[in-house]
Amino acid sequence: MSSSRPSPVVTAPWRYAGAGTAVVAAGLLLPAGPWRSGTEVAVYLLALLAVRYALREHRPVLLLTWRVTAVALAALGASAVAQVLEQAGVAADVTGVWEARLDLAGYLGVTVAALTALAGGRRRRDWDAWADTGSLLLVAALAVTVLTSEGRQLHRGLAELLVGLPLVTAVVLVACVRVAVVGSGRSPSGIALLLSGTLGLAGTAIRIAQDAEVAPLVEALSEFAVVATAFAARHPSVAVLGRGADPGSAVTVSRVFGLGTALLATPALVLLWTLRQGGTGYWLAAGTAVLTVLALWRLGRLTAERERVRTALAASEARLRVLLENAADVIAIVDGDGRISYVSPAVRELLGHSPGDLLGRRALDLLDAGQRGRLRRAVRRSPGGGPVDADVRLRDTTGAGRWVEVKVSDRVAAIGVDGWVVNLREITDRKVLEGELRHRAATDPLTGLHNRAEFLRRLARVTAAVPAAGAPAVLFVDLDDFKRVNDSLGHAAGDEVLVAVAGRLRHAVRAGDAVARLGGDEFAVLLAAGPAERVDEVAARLTADLGAPLQAAGRTLTVTASIGGARAVPGDTPETLLHRADTAMYGVKSGGKGAYLAAAVDAVPAGA
Repeated sequence: MSSSRPSPVVTAPWRYAGAGTAVVAAGLLLPAGPWRSGTEVAVYLLALLAVRYALREHRPVLLLTWRVTAVALAALGASAVAQVLEQAGVAADVTGVWEARLDLAGYLGVTVAALTALAGGRRRRDWDAWADTGSLLLVAALAVTVLTSEGRQLHRGLAELLVGLPLVTAVVLVACVRVAVVGSGRSPSGIALLLSGTLGLAGTAIRIAQDAEVAPLVEALSEFAVVATAFAARHPSVAVLGRGADPGSAVTVSRVFGLGTALLATPALVLLWTLRQGGTGYWLAAGTAVLTVLALWRLGRLTAERERVRTALAASEARLRVLLENAADVIAIVDGDGRISYVSPAVRELLGHSPGDLLGRRALDLLDAGQRGRLRRAVRRSPGGGPVDADVRLRDTTGAGRWVEVKVSDRVAAIGVDGWVVNLREITDRKVLEGELRHRAATDPLTGLHNRAEFLRRLARVTAAVPAAGAPAVLFVDLDDFKRVNDSLGHAAGDEVLVAVAGRLRHAVRAGDAVARLGGDEFAVLLAAGPAERVDEVAARLTADLGAPLQAAGRTLTVTASIGGARAVPGDTPETLLHRADTAMYGVKSGGKGAYLAAAVDAVPAGA
């Protein structure tokens, strides 16, 4: 069974606080004298033990702050020991002087600890926090100047009070800004430190408002402040106390009001002093307070507006981030040097690269080598460097090609963007489909040869500029008596014959030549530019190959073909060149079939 008892780590701070409170309460029951002052020594010793435990076990972020705090507590504890000795009559003159010196040393230690808290737990200096503390100390120094300018002779206790006043106020400021607002949030240790500073400030205010002799409970406020410090040091949350906050959230309305409250502490204390002791300092205190309130009101409105704008901006950035992270398209920013400065997460799905892998790489390096120059020229030709729309092929991490539709914006010169915004949408499937459609549109479905339309397009290219020597040529092939095959064996057997003939035609020509089925049993061969003798050689080879026996419908058949040839001449069109070869083929038909006849090479195209 699991135990429901609280962990010792959680209960220890409360035991320290309980013990300290008990010691302070016991001191309140004792008459004024060394025994009551002895309880103050016990409280400081308890706090030192708590800080020592924090430094050894918790290893707080503000390590230097707590070390200085330990020194300050030791100095204030030693001052309490000196007070005990003075009250006991042991070297009263010497111990009284050392008591005052140790008190001032303790105040100085607390101030140094507060200042180190500003620099602790940060990756960079927080100049705003330093400015806050500087403003506070300046106002406090003005208060001391006003008080000391009255020309009064101040007794030792009052001098300590006036020197300690700005220091205690500084601690409250740091507690408000660093603990209650920034970084750590409202952790138990942070709240305890805020309570400690508040108790110290309250004790100072009451001592100013009252006569020299104050009630024991007021004297005990500083001891309760030390107990709160012991609780803060002993609690586990001290480990992360002071950890830096998000700089964007450091300036808030609560921080402004916390700063304003701390700044108002000094003029309020000065006002209490002057109203109690007389003088004109209260005019300065009252005026300072009014100015602070007005400035605080104005700063609060400005900060509230800033918070609203920041919240709206954060929401807009969050929406944009969600859109970019879930968009199917890849969005990238390419700087002026052609390097990728941003790319959306969708690139992982497209190319297999993580966004971080591509930052700083040249964008053109992702393209196929043969397409880099084309895209570069397209960007340069575009007015103003964009926009550009193009279909390009990229290489993924496996080396496979991925087609994308790329849209390059006009060059952008804005905050955070100096270059081009590029949108990539994968179109690999579309390109494959387009290729299939183009293939189907240009291919005879039965034989796999070019169809009539594609053959005429190729003829158009070669007849556009016929060379003076070595002109291209066309062979028109028509199977002899093919109708009898269909009639006797059926159309399926006829299709087998056509496929066999197509294979023999394809293997009889070179890679640069083209073979097409024009329709029915008519075929055509386009021979690339070359000597006239080659036309005769290919025609003779085709005549022999086509006349060889073939298998169809389980039978051996012999099929012959009549072939007419024509070489292109200047002024030819695809139709005239094909017509002359067709005419030559019919000349073979009329002369006995199964042979080859070439049209006259000097024939003038019709309509030329």
